[in-house]
Amino acid sequence: MKRIGWIIVAAAAGLALVGCATSAPEPPSAEPDIRGVVTLVSDAGDGASFRVVWTNDDAIGAQADYDAAQVTANADTGILSRAADGSVSNAAIGDIAVGTVVEAWFEGPVAESYPVQATAGTIVIIGSYSGELPEPPGLQ
Repeated sequence: MKRIGWIIVAAAAGLALVGCATSAPEPPSAEPDIRGVVTLVSDAGDGASFRVVWTNDDAIGAQADYDAAQVTANADTGILSRAADGSVSNAAIGDIAVGTVVEAWFEGPVAESYPVQATAGTIVIIGSYSGELPEPPGLQ
């Protein structure tokens, strides 16, 4: 009888562990608010701030809602990386540097200055850019 009790406890523990398993990360299903090249990285206290600028280059892709943004990433920002095969994995703020190509989805209010200023809910690293760094079109 004691053996059956231990079997039940072991099975329940195994099911609990399976329930705690995390699934693969997924970026938001909506189009990003900005897609572009990181041209500036600065410290933002509990995270980092990135100047992201779209450039008309096939390697970057189509322009999203904005052509330039100052994007803040904090402890609540999901940072992901998309591989060439389309798979997505977790990444870190430190993986984003000048020349990194990213997509960002904003969370909360957007300061309508130029470039816009927003906090990212999610940032996906989609590659690196080897061309000349673009300047925000409205600041040229």
